[in-house]
Amino acid sequence: MSTHNDHTTDKQGSIFGLLARFFWMFVGNVILFVSIVCIFEHKNRLFHTADVVFWVTVAALLIVRYLDINLLGGLTAIGHPASMAHWRRYIIWLLACSTALWLISHIVNYFLTLM
Repeated sequence: MSTHNDHTTDKQGSIFGLLARFFWMFVGNVILFVSIVCIFEHKNRLFHTADVVFWVTVAALLIVRYLDINLLGGLTAIGHPASMAHWRRYIIWLLACSTALWLISHIVNYFLTLM
């Protein structure tokens, strides 16, 4: 039994596990925020590179979180062991929030170009 716990702890404390958690908790969200700001700043353009970066980052967040849980002994943001139920909730929240923010940024950008 302790061998399983030691193995799980090794995965959680590995550099890959730490990088994965740092990406899905912080870096990926910063990239999404910067992409939204870039969408606001590019007037008179419907779609551009920021849109691609935004959606690639969303996909990367989902993949990294999945790998973190399944291969790296992933933890929740508060340090509890994560499960696939956490990943499914993460998918729903990430897709809902990112889609809403992306749509709002394009709608606001459209109305700002009319002014």
